Amino acid sequence: MAGTANTPPPGLYVEYNHDLNVSEAFLQNYAPVQEALRDQRLLAQFKYYDSKAKSHKQMFHLLGFGSLLLGLLTLAAAAISVIAGRSLVQGIGPLATVAEGGSAAAVFLILWNRLRRHRVLWCQSVFCRERLRQWHFQLFLDGRLISLLATYPDQFRAEVDRRWGTLQQNLRDGYGLMMAFVRHGSRADDFFHQPSQYADASLAKHVLDALWTIRFEHQLRYGQRKVEPEAEQAGMALEERTNLSEAVATFTLAGAVLVGALGFLVALSQGFPGLNLFSGSPETAETMSRRFAGSALLLAVLSAATRAYRAGYTLPDESESYEEYCDRVREYKAVFESASTDQERFRELERLEAEAALELRRFIRMKMRATFIF
Repeated sequence: MAGTANTPPPGLYVEYNHDLNVSEAFLQNYAPVQEALRDQRLLAQFKYYDSKAKSHKQMFHLLGFGSLLLGLLTLAAAAISVIAGRSLVQGIGPLATVAEGGSAAAVFLILWNRLRRHRVLWCQSVFCRERLRQWHFQLFLDGRLISLLATYPDQFRAEVDRRWGTLQQNLRDGYGLMMAFVRHGSRADDFFHQPSQYADASLAKHVLDALWTIRFEHQLRYGQRKVEPEAEQAGMALEERTNLSEAVATFTLAGAVLVGALGFLVALSQGFPGLNLFSGSPETAETMSRRFAGSALLLAVLSAATRAYRAGYTLPDESESYEEYCDRVREYKAVFESASTDQERFRELERLEAEAALELRRFIRMKMRATFIF
């Protein structure tokens, strides 16, 4: 029990990746495979890629969203100029100049984002991070290898070191390895280790029990976090952002069409006075027609900007991807629970690993398409 006094109990704080960084209390229950369950070498490299993924993701979104806001500012200023009947520079001076010059700053942010390759490096970091996770859990499908841990631990370590070295060499290809995985994926490439049966039923039970918690349950809970309708932390949940952005995009576009139609009716009344659609003077009608046109343009710009926001954050594709993945994991979990033999349970673990590779492939394809303006 030493060392637990200053450690807060789990349950109240958001934790990620504890499928790899398992607790000491958990490890003590699986002494025969304890060494394989937590690999400090892998964990250190995983944390490195995770940090890089978060950093590049943050910069990609920051620069992309900033360019979108600046571009929106310029287009909104143009629409307001139509409504006002003159350039904003003539009305509010330097501040309007900044607003109308936002497009130049937006282009700069877009080019800087592309030159720094934040989107690509984010995807590469996620790819390397998740392939490490998959490499780790696929080890347990190789019963002959894990059995060495109990009988010939030195042979186990030597073989794992060899496979680790091969993984490290392959990861050096970086972008090329990721694109080959995405575009030319196959089951042979998805699996790092050849599945083999366990000769020791007791050892197999330890592995199955452990993976039930840190593979099945962890994957399902993580996916469920992502599709929950309410945010886990401060901010908006993925579903909330998706629904709100869709509502704004639809409402503003519908408003633009409606306001444009009203402007058309005002203009029509001037072309055909006999229709008596508008009783004001021609000057008033012209002013109203211009304001309707400017308002329609402003609403259309807001709708386009919202859809660009959805494209940059890959809404709603990301939510649908998590929902699909959760459905598959639940399916495998149900079969795992009802299986009558260990061999059948390991087969479901194998299917889970194949699905995890497919989900990673979907994620990278989706994020490589993400763009805010161009």
